[in-house]
Amino acid sequence: MPARLDTLLTLTVLALVAIPGTGTAQIPDTFTNLKVLPADIARRDLLGIMRGFAGALDVRCNHCHVGENPDDFEGYDFASDDKETKRIARRMIRMRNEINGEWLASIGRESPFEVECVTCHHGLARPRTLEREVREVLDAEGIDAAIAEYRELREQYFGSAAYDFGSGPLNELTETLANEGALEAALAVIRLDLEYHPDEPYPHFLESRVLGASGDREGALTAMERALALDPDNEFFRTAVERLRTPPEP
Repeated sequence: MPARLDTLLTLTVLALVAIPGTGTAQIPDTFTNLKVLPADIARRDLLGIMRGFAGALDVRCNHCHVGENPDDFEGYDFASDDKETKRIARRMIRMRNEINGEWLASIGRESPFEVECVTCHHGLARPRTLEREVREVLDAEGIDAAIAEYRELREQYFGSAAYDFGSGPLNELTETLANEGALEAALAVIRLDLEYHPDEPYPHFLESRVLGASGDREGALTAMERALALDPDNEFFRTAVERLRTPPEP
C-alpha cells in the first residue's frame, strides 16, 4: 500500500501538483520499473508519495532519480536504477512496510502509530544523531573543528526536528570522552554545552567531574556549587560539594 501521509502534508502535496509550472508536466503519466509501489498506482498518488519522501529527507528528486534539474525534469530517466540512493530507498520502503505490517501487528495494540520516513530522518538525508556528527569531526579533525561543526549545524537546523540541540547529546559526548581519558576534549565539549545551556545543572556537574579528573579541585568545586545552586534539592550534588570542600588528606 502507498505510504500513509500526514494530513497537512497531503494537502500541501495536492496543492503543489495542481499548480502549473512546478515541473509536473515532464513527469510521465504511466510508470515502469515499479518494484515496491503498486504497478497500477495513480499518477497523483505516486507524486504525493515522492514529495513525502523528499520532504522527510529534505532532498530533491535528483537525489534518487537520474537527472539534473529538479525544477523541470528535462531528460530525467525515472525508471533507471543506476543511483545507489534509489536502490537503498526501495530497501527502506520494504523495511518500513515490514515494521508497519508484521512487527506492529505482532505487539497486539489497536491502531498503533505507523513508522514513516520522517520518523527517523527528520529532514536529514542521513538520519544521524548530533553526538555522532560532532564525534566524527572530532576524531577526524580535532576539537576546534568539532565545535565549529556543532555551531554550523545549530545555525542551519536549530528549530527543526533534524537534531536535538538540547543539553543531552553534548552531555553524552562529554561522558564518553571523559571515560576514554580525553579530558581536554571532554572539557571543551561540556563548556560548549554550558555556553548554550548555562542554567542546566547537569552540565555543571559534568564540568566538575572533568575538572576533578584533570586535577583542578578548586574549579571542580566551583562547577559543582553552581550545579547545586541550580538544583538545591539534589542530595547527590550536595554530597559532592561537601566532599570537594573537605581538604584532601595529606
